Amino acid sequence: MIARDLARWVLALQYEDIDAGTESYARELILDHLGTAARGGVVENMPSVDATLAAMGADSGSQLTAVVGKRPARPEWAVFSNAIAAHSIELDDTHSASSLHPAVVVIPAALAAAELEGSSGTEFIAAVVAGYEVACRLGRALNPKDVYAKGFHPTAIVGPFATAATVGKLIGLNEEQLAHAFGIAASESAGRTEFLAEGAWTKRFHPGWASHAGYIAARLAQNGFTGPSQPFDGRDGLLRGYGSTEHLARLTDNLGAPFELSATSVKPHACCRYNQGPIDLAVKLQREHGISVADIESIEVGVVTAAIGIVVEPRDRKIRPTNDVDAQFSLPYAVGLGIEKGQATLAEYAEPTMSDAGVLAVAERTVAVVRPEFDVKYPAIWPCDMKITTTDGRLLEASLEFAKGDPENRLSYDEMCAKFRSLAVSVFDDAQMDAIIAAVNNLATGGVAPVVAAVTK
Repeated sequence: MIARDLARWVLALQYEDIDAGTESYARELILDHLGTAARGGVVENMPSVDATLAAMGADSGSQLTAVVGKRPARPEWAVFSNAIAAHSIELDDTHSASSLHPAVVVIPAALAAAELEGSSGTEFIAAVVAGYEVACRLGRALNPKDVYAKGFHPTAIVGPFATAATVGKLIGLNEEQLAHAFGIAASESAGRTEFLAEGAWTKRFHPGWASHAGYIAARLAQNGFTGPSQPFDGRDGLLRGYGSTEHLARLTDNLGAPFELSATSVKPHACCRYNQGPIDLAVKLQREHGISVADIESIEVGVVTAAIGIVVEPRDRKIRPTNDVDAQFSLPYAVGLGIEKGQATLAEYAEPTMSDAGVLAVAERTVAVVRPEFDVKYPAIWPCDMKITTTDGRLLEASLEFAKGDPENRLSYDEMCAKFRSLAVSVFDDAQMDAIIAAVNNLATGGVAPVVAAVTK
């Protein structure tokens, strides 16, 4: 049974099985997540989350776990809050081959379960690596093209399974119990992409509910609750419902060889992954040629088909976004930022930039065109190109296969720390940020407790 095979691998994985490069990168991704959770915890959608949890008494009880930058909460709600916060600013990590965000459904769960269980730092890291593997393998088996075509958000679909694996490993489930947890998780996968129609906040909610659901699935299985034995490949299993069974082997073939975590990208720009490469190209061409909006006749961006429904259409909403979600999922606006501002930080996804005449003028002159040769490489690689026609007749061109932040074009350790500080400064002072960085660096020897202490207000 596939569920049993996957459960067996998750539970067998030991810290010693993880190569040094993956282990080091895992700690960098943990730090990246803590930064996104800190900054995301103070954006516009979080007061409603905080108020709801307070009204439910989520911060009362004998077992409370860390919420980054806030008061602790019961673990099932701590993972909910941390996951929503970290996904609310579009700066959380991305796994290209599965087109999903693994950190937000793995690390909150690992943090809560490890704190409760008193897990070692090495156990924590191994659980994170295992959770990434489950999330990304399942996402690749589903095939993002099929998932998006059916109107689903891949992170929301795989999230309960990744969380169940992470929590199950840390709380000591056996193989049968974890397989049942996967079966339970199959009834908790959901997440529609309709948020794109009006810039609603539900995408931010997706990993929160997925993490909450996966945590509950693991705890139910721990106490004898059963799930179907074929949650992935059964007649009414996940793959047939949300994607297809064509790539079923991707779920378990050669697990950990290499680890999927090592193929995860980090976002330098505060927007959808489909816009990362085009921003890089816009900044590059502007700097190389010194062009401004007055010099631009038109811009053509070559993209993969999957980008069209997410960051290109409907055109009227993309060229004049009315809120931050619209803007973060607009390729024309992203190109406008690259040309006019030379960057795409959170500040550029708010006023006054969203009404900036130059940015909007560039957006108006930007069109996207599907490149069939790019589709052949997707989703393993997300290529893009850009052609700028100037008012004096020049044609400026550039292309890339790996955006800044991809594993093949990684941020340096210093750049990762700088990103963390730029986000966490909204909640923590310099000494506190130093303590978080040190605690994450020393996870293997220092354990989880210093991380928990450093992120808790």
